[in-house]
Amino acid sequence: MQPLHTQADTIVYGGTPAGIGAAIASARRGKRVLLIEPSAFVGGLMTSGLGETDIRSVDTSGSVFGEFLTLVHAHYVSVYGEQSQQVKDCCEGLRFEPSVARKVMHTLLGNEPGITVLVERQLLSVRMEGGRIAGMEAEDVRSGEKTAYHAHQFIDATYEGDLAAMAGVPYRIGRESRDEWNEELAGKLYCEYNTKEILPGSTGEGDELLQAYNFRLCMTNNPDNRVPFTKPAHYDRNEYTSLLGDIAAGRLKTFGDVIKLSPIPNGKTDTNNHHNCSCSTDLPGENYGYPEGNRSERERIATRHREYIQGLLWFLQEDGELPETFRAEARKWGYAADEFPETGHFPPQIYVREARRIVGRYVFTENDARLAPGLNRSPVHYDSIATGDYAIDSHATRKREPIGQNRALEGFLGFGKLTEVYQIPFGVMVPEQVTNLLVPVAVSATHMGFGTIRMEPFWLQLGFAAGAAASMSQTLGNCVQQICIDKLQDELIEANQLITYFRDVKANHPAHAALQYFGTKSFFTSYEARPDESCTLADASMWLNLARALPGGARLPALPATDRIAPAGTDIGPRKLAEEEPYRTYWAAKPNLSRPMAVRWIAAARRSLGVEYRSPLEEGGPEFVTCGEFVTALYELLKLSRSQ
Repeated sequence: MQPLHTQADTIVYGGTPAGIGAAIASARRGKRVLLIEPSAFVGGLMTSGLGETDIRSVDTSGSVFGEFLTLVHAHYVSVYGEQSQQVKDCCEGLRFEPSVARKVMHTLLGNEPGITVLVERQLLSVRMEGGRIAGMEAEDVRSGEKTAYHAHQFIDATYEGDLAAMAGVPYRIGRESRDEWNEELAGKLYCEYNTKEILPGSTGEGDELLQAYNFRLCMTNNPDNRVPFTKPAHYDRNEYTSLLGDIAAGRLKTFGDVIKLSPIPNGKTDTNNHHNCSCSTDLPGENYGYPEGNRSERERIATRHREYIQGLLWFLQEDGELPETFRAEARKWGYAADEFPETGHFPPQIYVREARRIVGRYVFTENDARLAPGLNRSPVHYDSIATGDYAIDSHATRKREPIGQNRALEGFLGFGKLTEVYQIPFGVMVPEQVTNLLVPVAVSATHMGFGTIRMEPFWLQLGFAAGAAASMSQTLGNCVQQICIDKLQDELIEANQLITYFRDVKANHPAHAALQYFGTKSFFTSYEARPDESCTLADASMWLNLARALPGGARLPALPATDRIAPAGTDIGPRKLAEEEPYRTYWAAKPNLSRPMAVRWIAAARRSLGVEYRSPLEEGGPEFVTCGEFVTALYELLKLSRSQ
């Protein structure tokens, strides 16, 4: 008999936001889930200091990320009152203290009795049987005890892609050249962050370099909640003296020019690297051994980054060559005393912005997040399972060099104006070689494509999609490569996940679900669906043609060729068809789909598909059917047909 908590329907390795999303989605579908995390904490960067959410608009996301935002906002309302400064500062849940994020993540997990969470379990090996993962072995970090775990489905939600790598999934590390995927801004690049000016030396060559890591500190200037910075054991003043020249030259004027202080509730900050071309909390060039490193190597690199940042903060407050006004400002700041008490008020998780990236069924590139030539939106993906909305972004890969002209660090970029709201295809998390594994974090993408997907809100939703897909794969007995993407999309839409984006369609619109689905099937070429406009006959005919190629749609009938069909039993003679107006002329004068014509089509579709369905548009209304009404009827018929 197996020990307790060693077998499950789904094993999720990695308690990152994606791992939490995956566990929740699988548990809500009746599966027993083991969420196994190598560290002592779950929540990844969202509970480790990243309190300013990396997303441009909440209208471009949904499902479990929306639940997270709601719970964050509800916390501040319940504790401080609806009109409080804390509620205002949380920005509808988008900004939060690490301790609040931790509480919310535990609430989300605790609401699902099917989830068992195991922390401090380090992956040691993976056992394969053919193309399936048969089990994995992990070591208790504290006791050293080794345990084998078994499941039908596995999800690698680690930042590093460790489970996928041990299962033999091929992966990439580093940057592609411009030529490899036709990415205009790929490879070696010197770009002034604010002006977006590309400097000489930007050759676009690929390499094995990684964007820099750091820690996202939680700091405060409130004396009642402030813990002083301390000098690290290995302090090297020479690492920070370049700041003296920057200050003397006027390139840096304040403490906030050196490190980025983003306010979160209760007078705290999400403290990040500043994008100025100067010494900040990033440590470019010193993380190359991390993705493939063992536990001790990763701990060494994390310790090096932690001591480097501690030294930077000490230098800014105490170095005698700095202007006294600068030091005085810096001395107002310290660690937040009520955050991270278990780890000396320093975040426990290093910010692994990028590590391994699997080679999956689809490789997401810079071009997938930009305007598609000929369309008024980004490229359309038939298998989209989430949306993304953040600038194509990367931190520096090299420390300061003369070629950067004190204006740019190589590899540091952020192209917000070039980035569109985009669809994320299911194929990015699907390896070709392993039939019961999904990888929602270390996804299949180029360095540039990964630079926008790599944000926690999108990983949370990708994890949710992975959990739903793993559950479907087990229930139907299919490998993950063979599940019906349309059925998966149906489930995700029902769970309020966004899989496409329209500017003119809110979540409460009656046609929202249908438009989400058809927005991934090339029905629309822009971010406008115009659901309340009259549906043209041309659109209806073309949409029907596209729908016949979709699961459940092969038997969909064509529109009636006329809107003058009399009920059976009605004598329609005498008529002289040769003397009637030609239909090309007739339809040119009447381009919109009438309600009686749509009702007749629905009746024929029901009979052809063998389904029971009554559309709201059959209950009467204006003379012409809207786009939203027609696609809703079409979507419901397709769902019913493929559920048989």
